[in-house]
Amino acid sequence: MSTAAGKLSRRDLLRAGALASGGLLLGFHVPARGRAGAVEAAMAGGAFAPNAFLRVAEDGAVTVLLAHSEMGQGIWTGLAMLIQEEVDADWSKIRVEHAPADAAKYGNTVFNGLQLTGGSTTIHSEFDRYRQAGAAARILLVKAAAQRWGVESASLRTESGTVTDGTRSLGYGELA
Repeated sequence: MSTAAGKLSRRDLLRAGALASGGLLLGFHVPARGRAGAVEAAMAGGAFAPNAFLRVAEDGAVTVLLAHSEMGQGIWTGLAMLIQEEVDADWSKIRVEHAPADAAKYGNTVFNGLQLTGGSTTIHSEFDRYRQAGAAARILLVKAAAQRWGVESASLRTESGTVTDGTRSLGYGELA
């Protein structure tokens, strides 16, 4: 672990630190200047945004906002799939974007509300929250179709990005 002169190399220091702490956590800060305007612009334009985790565009694309970094563990796919399954969207129309910096909305419950990724906790900690976000959006889309058609929500179902009563259907983009 040490060189002939008794000094610890950087690689050995990182290895020893990772073993002692059980991993390595890296953090960074993005300056706030200019960020707010870009986020507001991304959320504008007539998109249906029922909650902080997804929005539906007029073309039917469902954008999932993820507060976690993809570091090779597949969480961008896994979390997007949770929402896609609950909202019953067409997988080919799922898009993924980083959520804006907002710990109040996107804070990690495992890390005391800090907005970060670490410790292989993402799917475990976000499973219920992302499924509930997708389910809430589906309910609102069904209610919008029921209101448009003048029928009860219970008489409708969703399938692959549409709300249908069996004889007619409306795409999520039309409802957005």
